[in-house]
Amino acid sequence: MDESSENPNPIVAMAMKIRARKDIETAIEAGTPPGERSDTADATVSLGAFGDALAIGARRLNSILGSSAMTYVRFERPLRIRLRYAGKRVTFDVDEPRQLVSVRGLDFDGEYQFDPSAPTPALINLSLLSTEAGYGSALTPTTVLKKIAEDTKLPRPAHLDAVGPIVL
Repeated sequence: MDESSENPNPIVAMAMKIRARKDIETAIEAGTPPGERSDTADATVSLGAFGDALAIGARRLNSILGSSAMTYVRFERPLRIRLRYAGKRVTFDVDEPRQLVSVRGLDFDGEYQFDPSAPTPALINLSLLSTEAGYGSALTPTTVLKKIAEDTKLPRPAHLDAVGPIVL
């Protein structure tokens, strides 16, 4: 079924899309813990805390969207994190000698350093010039999960497809 057959009114259909997007963002924020505070001088430990928060948020999204919706993969020695969802991919690789994190995918491409003043694990892009959009803004697990799931639609509730009156 396409959206026009579900609801012939385009205003209601758009409102349903906006509400679904807000529901997903709320679920991401509620399901992603602040993460443990670690010494930002050790990029491996900080990326581990960042990855733990990503894993919890991915599990939360999978509980809403289906068990195989988002894939979180963590490799040790050297620490590498992979996140996949519906053809979108983002990778986090630690560069131990320089204490940087290389991020690829979802328009996050660049080298990042952990922000020592952030209350949660947050990455700052060192590859952006000060005149570019996004300069100085932190990349958090919540930001990554919102970006990867931005076009996601919640499954249609089963009770809407059933025949008969709605019982409250």
